[in-house]
Parts: sequence; C-alpha cells; structure tokens
Amino acid sequence: MDEALRATARQVLAEAPCSVEMPAGTGKTHLLAAAAAEAARCGERSLILTHTNAGVDAIRRRLKLFRVPTSLTRVETITSWAFSLARAYSRIAGVTVPEVPDWSQSTQYINGAARVAQAHALQRVVSVSFDYLFIDEYQDCTVDQHELVLALARAIPRTVILGDPLQAIFRFAGPLAQWDEHVLPNFPALAVTPTPHRWVGHNPALGQWLLDIRPLMAAGQQFDFSAQAVQGLKWVPTDPTAVMFTARNSGHPGESVVLLDTLKHLVAIHAGRIGAGFTVMEEVEGKFMQERLRTLPAEGDPMVAHWLAEFAKKCFTGLSKFDGPLLTRLERGQTVSHLRRPGFEDVLRGLDELLAAPTYERLCQTAEVIRRTPALTGCRREAWKDTFAAIASSADTGATPLDSLAHVRVRVRHGGRRAATRVVSRTLLVKGLEYDHVIVADAGRMHDPRNLYVALTRARKSVTVIGHNPVITLQDD
Repeated sequence: MDEALRATARQVLAEAPCSVEMPAGTGKTHLLAAAAAEAARCGERSLILTHTNAGVDAIRRRLKLFRVPTSLTRVETITSWAFSLARAYSRIAGVTVPEVPDWSQSTQYINGAARVAQAHALQRVVSVSFDYLFIDEYQDCTVDQHELVLALARAIPRTVILGDPLQAIFRFAGPLAQWDEHVLPNFPALAVTPTPHRWVGHNPALGQWLLDIRPLMAAGQQFDFSAQAVQGLKWVPTDPTAVMFTARNSGHPGESVVLLDTLKHLVAIHAGRIGAGFTVMEEVEGKFMQERLRTLPAEGDPMVAHWLAEFAKKCFTGLSKFDGPLLTRLERGQTVSHLRRPGFEDVLRGLDELLAAPTYERLCQTAEVIRRTPALTGCRREAWKDTFAAIASSADTGATPLDSLAHVRVRVRHGGRRAATRVVSRTLLVKGLEYDHVIVADAGRMHDPRNLYVALTRARKSVTVIGHNPVITLQDD
C-alpha cells in the first residue's frame, strides 16, 4: 500500500461516521479494503457489507492483497447478513426463516433483521464484535436496507458508506435510498479526490473524459457523441451490418470486448448474428436456463431429442441444417440419421440413439457431441454448459433438473464467472467488471443516464457507440 492510499484510508477512519462518493474506476473498493487494513493494523475488526457475491469476492481479494487477517474482517452481502440475523433471532425478527434461504423473500429477511438489530441485547453484541462498519455500493441500497444499516450504525458508530449515485442501476425490491435525503444527513460527506486508476497504462485521456462528463449524465440533458473529441471514443452511424462488423473487428487478439444492449432478447440476437466467439453473459440466477429446463421432457420420453435440437439452435450458430424437416421428424419421434446433413453425421446418429434410449445420461452424451461439432460456434456457452451440468447432476442424485440448476449456479453466485474475452450482455450484468473495449449496440436505447454511464466506464481502452442519432436525450427509465 503506497503512502497516499494509506493517508486517505486513515482519513476515512478518522472521519467515521462518513460517506465517500467516488466515480467508477477510481478505486472505491480499493480504498475500502485499505481502510479495513489500517483498522486491522490497530487490532480493530470490521464488518463489511455489499450487495452481490461478486462484490464480496472483489473485497476479499483486495483484503488478501493487503494481508489483512481474516479474523479481523467479516465480509458478506447485506441480504446474507440479514438472513443470518433473522434466522438466529426469528422471534425478534417476527418472520419464519427456512434453513435454506429463499432469496425471493429477501425483503422479509431485511425487515426482520432490522428489528433484530434494534434490540438492546443485539446492539451490545454487535458493538463488542466490530469496531467499524463499511457498506459498499450504497447507491443500490433500498430504503429497507438503509433502515437496517442505521440500526447497525447505532451499534457501530464508526460507519463508512461508499458509493456512486450515478451507478444506481440495480433494481432491487422497494424504492432506493437517496444520497441527499437518506445518506448525507446520517453520514456526512468526506471529499476524496478521484483518480482514474482503471485507465492508467491503457488510455488515461479516456479515463479523464469519463470523469469530466459526469455533470452531463443527468435526466433532461442532451448528450452529443459527435461533439466529443477524445482518444478511444468512436461514433458509428447505424447501418444493417454496423453492429456485426464493429464487434468482429474490435480489439486485438487477447483483448477483451463487450457488446452492450438493454434488452435480453436483443442480446441473444446479437450473439447469434455476430458469431466470432461472442457469447451471451447469463443472469446469475440463470433465468434462460430455468425456462428451458421447465420444458424438458421426462426421462423415457423420446421428445427429449426434439428438445435438445431446439435448445441447440438457441445456443449455437451454424445450425441452419437443423431445419423444419429435421425438427418435424424429431417431434414425431422419427429417426433422422438418413437425412443428408454434411458435417452433422455424428450429431444425427446421436439424436437417433437418443430417440431409442431417451435417458438423461444419453441426452448429456449427445449434447457433448453437438458441442464438439467443428461447424458450430457457441453463442450461449455458459447456458449450454450449466444446463447439462444440472441434467447430469439430476441423473446422479434424483433431484429435478431445475433444482439441480440452482446448485450449479451457486458457483457463479459465490465464485464469480469464468472470464470471457468476447461477451454480449446487458449493462446490468457487467456492473463492477471492466473490459478493454466497449461497444454500445444502440445509443438510442441507452438513454438512462446511469445505464449509459456504467456502460461507458466499463472500457479501459476504447468505446464505440452505434446509433441512428448521435444526440441522446437522457431520461430516467
């Protein structure tokens, strides 16, 4: 830790309770970890809460970098901390809490935990357990979560709030806490000079520009991309091939590229049209996979072959030969290996074998044959992999494929995603991540100032914006 960071970390600790507003890419989470590290140097213990498991992982990695003993920090999501409190003191919480969390009931856990945290006995327990409370990404806190934080802050007065209102793009249940109305009256602002760390060694001019445009990122403002002159920023007028051509020709080998749009079905369409190794980033809960598994026929039903062919067409490019006649025969339970489909002979034989022995084990084997077919390129590789991992687990354990998927996706929820260098996604899913190059697929759909700002700030080296009109009238979604 350099001396400048250490001095700022010590200032944060000295000013607590306080709030720190820092733009994207300026080291907010790094500062949080540094402050917890300085507290640990004095033997003081910190409770650190954030919103996502990816955020928990990022904080833990930084604490490890600063060699902070795990005994002196506890890092959790706000909802998991609330679940633990509400379950341990369910009578005070006033809610029935299952052994395994049902995250659709997160608001109940939050409200129950707030009641627990207000209890005098718990205030004493928490106050002797922790010296500092840090909350990261506070712009995404709901009013209910804010009430829980206030209760915890009464027990841990040295509370530090970190966030950036311009990155408030998550939409959790309930209204969001507002920085001016909820945060500042309770946690006075501590000014920290932002430094665009993300762009050092990549494109410092782009980083500075992203800091300079923050005042323009507000509802009611007009933003003109054609009027911006900064290294790494490019405006591309829309034509029928603009998205595909731009994506295929972005970046050098080994560099990461993300194409961003706002709607789920458009993300899938882009990935299918572009090819070139681009793959869809799936939602953590795996909604697309859940939808497909809900339609999966039972073991023993020959319709699993038709289901597999339909699913493959959604997950791979190059499957035009899985046409109407082939799909119709599978739907009727008729063999297909006699059909002339050059390059797909092994796949057709696998489908016939699946018709004859429609087990989940055979289904997974045929899926692997499809994955290895040279003519195909996966555009939903994450979905394909995890769906069949769930089906294979189901065959072994007897659990339903849908229940097995929930366990498979725990890996993403707690361990983060496997890095992919060519991604198509919604902005919501890449918040907190960074790429060498960002492509905005349609500026006209990126009119929410927070979504636009988060999209632009994912880029280390370049931003390409595609659209019909370079002038966007910003408005809240």
